[in-house]
Formats: sequence, structure tokens, C-alpha cells
Amino acid sequence: MSPDLVTILRLRGRLQAGRLLKALDVSRATLMRQVRAAGDDVIARGSARRTTYAARRALRGSKAALPLYRVDEQGGIQEVARLDLTYPDGCAAEFLADFGWPLDEERQAGWFDGLPYPLQDMRPQGFLGRNFARHHAALLQVPEDPNVWSDDHALHAMSLLGTDLLGDLILGEPACRQWLERVQAGRLGRDEPLVDDAMVPQSYERLAASAMAQGLVGYSAGGEFPKFEAVRRNHDGRIQHMLVKFSGSDDSPGTQRWSDLLVCEHLASQVLTTHLGIQATTSRIHRGGGRTFLEVERFDRHGLYGRSGVTSWASLNGALFGLAGAPWVEAARRLGARGWLSADDVRLTALLWHFGQLIGNNDMHDGNLSFQPRAADGRPGLQLAPAYDMLPMLYAPSRGVELPPREFRPRLPLPAERELWAPAAQAADAFWMAAAADARISSGFRAVCAANAEVLGRMG
Repeated sequence: MSPDLVTILRLRGRLQAGRLLKALDVSRATLMRQVRAAGDDVIARGSARRTTYAARRALRGSKAALPLYRVDEQGGIQEVARLDLTYPDGCAAEFLADFGWPLDEERQAGWFDGLPYPLQDMRPQGFLGRNFARHHAALLQVPEDPNVWSDDHALHAMSLLGTDLLGDLILGEPACRQWLERVQAGRLGRDEPLVDDAMVPQSYERLAASAMAQGLVGYSAGGEFPKFEAVRRNHDGRIQHMLVKFSGSDDSPGTQRWSDLLVCEHLASQVLTTHLGIQATTSRIHRGGGRTFLEVERFDRHGLYGRSGVTSWASLNGALFGLAGAPWVEAARRLGARGWLSADDVRLTALLWHFGQLIGNNDMHDGNLSFQPRAADGRPGLQLAPAYDMLPMLYAPSRGVELPPREFRPRLPLPAERELWAPAAQAADAFWMAAAADARISSGFRAVCAANAEVLGRMG
């Protein structure tokens, strides 16, 4: 006896109607009867001969679709899609509103091999993600190491506890209800107090100690540097969501170097804006309890409850391109070739890449370049997100503590690179000179920065 419809789809994954008819060796009318008989076990997307079918897969025993919500910049919320899981993996989206992100033809029809790419950056990652996973592993019945989580592990965690993740999306009704309860508490004056300017030193010392001792329960921003999140009320009354990186509190050489690098990250962001016209994260340096704190304003948060979307090149690349390890210049070219990124943002991405190379940033991986959604000519597109994590990681301590000698060896440009390399080199020279003169940086590392400025000067 030939396999039935659901068995074929579970074994072979989603199939277009023509291929499914051949696999089942039945007429189109018989296929329609089998689809109706299968009920909720079969998912269909598309129309006529372009219809594609897949077998529905359960998440923790539930075959119910997962609602996907979006929070706008004013804090309003809208359901934009519903996700059905499919065999053997991946999902099918039913879009209920404008998704806002550019998609290729297959994904416009709702089919995704894994998670939709804007959700990939919502997975637990980095320092905060590991803290979150350890804190909730028993409750969620998932591994303590988020690096080994499957997509289903991530979906389960997001749908239950993902009230405040990177970007503007919330997955699942339980997480959305928690978010609405939080908004309601804030409107009724029962929300957690904000950190005012006068409270910063004491609050940040306490939050850093808590992050190191017991871990924080949030994980809305990735990265390996020790960090915590805070919501600030600025001196002018403006509310800002902050990501705060911090150094150790001892006086070891490794701790001092991390402190120097935090100040360098702050200076690099300023130089990017003033010298290259590249928007970068707004940051400030604070000191307290023997630690250096780098306070970075989140560009995906607006006021107390507003949000905007963001996704990394790592997520875009993994879902659509498969160019792991390619320079950011190539990433921008590929996005520009699809009409998703403007020529100006392609140029700014190349400038950012050259600048990073010239300040010794050897950690420009795919996750450190991000984009935000922007409509172009009435179609979904992308714009370069503010630059972040731009610092001379060449000089980061090995294994967190050791300081082996490092040689700054910037490369001269190819002829095709000269036009953008030259202004990037001037900006990098300004960065090294600013770092060499900044009293917040140790004298030993200031000398390194001054020597690097001389190296760039000799290169012309």
C-alpha cells in the first residue's frame, strides 16, 4: 500500500502540489480529498498549482499556531503573523499584516527552513543569554547551555518568557500577556523605578555585582562582554534603555586593559559620527566601585515601551546568503544587489569595515553588523543600524587575563579601495590620537595608541 499524505510530508518535508501528486500517484481531486481528511495535520500555503503542503509539527505536544506580535515606537502592539511548525523542521508563517522585513519569493509565501530571520537574534546569546539559560533551564526543561539549543528550545523559551527581547517582536500569547501586564503596571505607577542620574554609580555597582554573582534574568542583547540592562531617566526627563558593559573591580593588568577598551569603544563611536558621518550608538563612561562602566543607549528602544526592529547580518546571511565569514563590504554589496540596501548605506558599511580594520578590531564577525527595516519605493528594505561593538579587540587580553604583545599591522588598500580607505584612515588616526590623549586610559595603553597613530601617519 502506498504511503498516505501525512506520512509522505513527514518524511520528505514540504512539497509543491505537482511533486506531491507524483509522490502519491493520485489525481488532483484525490489529493484535495486527502488534504481535507487530514485536517490540521496538513498546512497549505499558496494558490492553484503553486500551492505547497507540509505536515504540521507539534511544539511540546501542542500543534497550536504561535502568534507573532510587533511593538511599535509608541508602544502599541499588533499581531503580524502566526507560525505553524512543519516536519521535519522549519515553519510556515501566515502573515496577518505587513511583516516589514524583505523576503525572497519562498519566504514571502510563508515558508522558512528554520526560524524567520528576525527571530534568530532573539535567541539567548552571549553573557546575558547564558545567564538567562542557567536561570531558567529547569523551568523550561532545556539545556543550561543556550549554544546547544534547537529551534524548538528557543521557540519554547521565547513564547513563555520572551517579553523583552532584541528588536520589536514578541512571540506567543503567554509572553505577550506578560508584556501587557508590565505596560499596565507602568501606567498605574507600579513599575520598577527608573535609574536617575544621581543613582547611577550606586545602581550600576549593585547591578554589576548581581550580574556576576547570580546572573540576570533578561537576555535581550547579545555579546560576550559582562553586561547588564538598565532603564534610565536622563537629566532632561528623557527615558533611555541602556546596555551597560563593565570591567572587573580589581587592579590586575587584564582588568585595566578591559577598562581601557571600554573607553576606546566610547571614543570610536564618537569618531565614527564626527569624522565619517556613520551613525553609532550613543555612549557614556562611568566609574564606580573600582569598575569602568560603558553605558550604551539601545537604538531598538524608544521611551519606556516603544520598540523598533533590528536584525544582524549573521541572521540575514544564515537564512538567505550562506556567506559565513565574508567581509562586511561583501555583505553590503549582496544586500545592495537585491535592492534591499541603498547605495549610500553600502558605502557607509564599507567605510565602517575599513575603519574597524584600521583601529585593530579583529572581531568584526557577522553578529556585529546589524540592519533595521526601512521601506524603499513601497517595498520592504533595510537600512544600516547604528554601529556598535567597534573597538581595538586586537589588544583584548587572551583568556581574559593575559596580555601578550600585539603588533598593529594595518594593510594598504587595493586600488579599488582607496577612495573609501583614505577617509577611514583619517578617522582611525583621529581615534588613535584621541585615545592617546584620554586620561581615562592607562598610561601604558595610551603609549600604544600614540604609536599606532604614528604607524598610520607613516602609511600616508
